[in-house]
Amino acid sequence: MPAETATKELILPAKKKEWEIGRIFKRLIKNKAAVIGLIIIILQIVLAVFAPAFAAHNPVKQDLSLAELPPGTDGHWLGTDNYGRDMWSRLVYGARISLFVGIGAVALGLAGGITLGLLSGYYRKLDGIIMRFVDLLFAFPGILLAMLIIAILGTSLLNVVIAISIWSIPTCARIVRGSVLSVKKQEYILAMKSLGASDTRILIKHILPNCMAPIIVFATMRMATAILSTASLSFLGLGAQPPTPEWGAMISAGQDFMWTSPHMIVIPGIAIMCVVFAFNVVGDALRDALDPGMNLEN
Repeated sequence: MPAETATKELILPAKKKEWEIGRIFKRLIKNKAAVIGLIIIILQIVLAVFAPAFAAHNPVKQDLSLAELPPGTDGHWLGTDNYGRDMWSRLVYGARISLFVGIGAVALGLAGGITLGLLSGYYRKLDGIIMRFVDLLFAFPGILLAMLIIAILGTSLLNVVIAISIWSIPTCARIVRGSVLSVKKQEYILAMKSLGASDTRILIKHILPNCMAPIIVFATMRMATAILSTASLSFLGLGAQPPTPEWGAMISAGQDFMWTSPHMIVIPGIAIMCVVFAFNVVGDALRDALDPGMNLEN
């Protein structure tokens, strides 16, 4: 009987967790905008992973005899740019770069923000020091902070990832800190302390899992900001450098041809708009689906 009881105690939490995930997913797919957003995100991931299979041409190969072909041209259904490079192929490879930079920047930002947030919320002595550092980062407008970091490190996509991740740290730290301050007052945390559990165990195994809902929402919506920021920095010449097929750099290259070949800026502009819209609406839907008050309705 003790063995059976122990087995049930192990199985029931897993079933409950699986049931909660299923419930959240059902709430998420009820939002039509979120479903459209998920489709766009999945499409971007597929294009990024299998870019060589979807791209009909080399995205950086130039052929001036094919320069500025309009959309609908045979063999170049989205046209070509001023160097004769296929717009569709550059768009597909641009999805890979945007996804890489977005995931890298958000992952690094989460690592720094979660660490600072956990330490600040759990240890009162560190709270003042860490929050003053966070306030210092908040004193700089996000895009200007990123530009300053890139000016110090140099222009490259890797430095864009570092710059955007540093920009993401203070917001993430504030969110995690607020959640930790709430969770650490719960009775089960006090019980773990009384049983002699180490601070590391309490933080990693008990407090952090209960802070994941706002972190997931932040990460999803931050992806949109990261992709938009990458495009902005590349447009200003601080990110991807020619001939890299990055969406912001494509708009920057096409601005001189906006009247003769508007597709050079319209096509990458639409791609940025769709992806940013997708991550924002999915983030909003996740926030509603993960909200305990909303979950009580169903």
